[in-house]
Amino acid sequence: MVNGRRVSLAVDPQLVETTTGPPSDVYGNIDALVRPDLRHHYATPLGAQRWLDVCADPGYGHASLLEKVDRALPSLADALSGEATHDRLELTSLGPGDGSVDERILRGLACGFDIPSYCAVDSSLELLLRSLRRIVHAEGLPASLAVHGVLGDIRAVTEMPQPAPGPPTPRLLVLTGFTLGNYPEMGLLSSVRALMEPGDQLLLDARLHAFGKLPRDLSGFRASNGQIFGSYDLPSVRRFVFGPLEVATTAVVDDVTVDFDMTRSVTEVPNALNLLIHCRGLDAVVRLTGERIVRDRLDLAVTTLYSLPDLLIWLDQAGLPATWHHADGDVAFILVRAA
Repeated sequence: MVNGRRVSLAVDPQLVETTTGPPSDVYGNIDALVRPDLRHHYATPLGAQRWLDVCADPGYGHASLLEKVDRALPSLADALSGEATHDRLELTSLGPGDGSVDERILRGLACGFDIPSYCAVDSSLELLLRSLRRIVHAEGLPASLAVHGVLGDIRAVTEMPQPAPGPPTPRLLVLTGFTLGNYPEMGLLSSVRALMEPGDQLLLDARLHAFGKLPRDLSGFRASNGQIFGSYDLPSVRRFVFGPLEVATTAVVDDVTVDFDMTRSVTEVPNALNLLIHCRGLDAVVRLTGERIVRDRLDLAVTTLYSLPDLLIWLDQAGLPATWHHADGDVAFILVRAA
């Protein structure tokens, strides 16, 4: 019990199975470590702190995102009430970050729903513990709220906490932080669908662009439009995306040039736009092996911006039709149910 709330923390067996090799298997292998899907970016204390630094950077817009969440919640609560057969709802967060978005969602929904439990799943122990602590000590939430943490990969988690006592309760799964845009979408959503039971719904967020139909040839596109992506062209973002290399090698971000391309190479959604962040001029030594690594270019991270009409059509075709959506400037929130 913490602050009067029941708290549990579990390690998913699949994570144990896949991470029990020697550290050199990952941190001695740059090609396994540095993945644009951010698989290892949050996994160390340095990576977790680099992400918290991004969230604290006013230029990134995390505070603005929280305001958009607050504005969307009344409409989301109405949509969930219209779909619900009773007023109980469990919340499962897939990648809670620092927990601030989840805290807003829980507080907004607790006015209209009995929420017996909250579960956060993350592969970063540091961020998972931070998010759990935030929810445990949050004001305005039910005193009886059970808080669970699962240390695991959201794409491969195999065991979740037992449902709360009482009648069967549908879950709201939450995939925020623009995680959809970090992966090939179909693979990620297929993994999430495997976690969903009948009656469950999934809340997504997505970063939007206003370009409509994109040209086939994106060469020169950044020169004309790159200024609107200033929230990613920040020192805090460069430090974050370079974090795995900072952990594994002797390099620091100031040793290289970090830049981004606009492409469609890492998305399956029509008219979606990838920002592929990369570095050039890497010349460093791997700490665990002593190997010298020289690369002209290394892709570090990807995020994706969507055309909302195209994303909604694609989700429907992927078997996840939207039951509600809310657009607020360059951010959309979408509620889907497995068909």
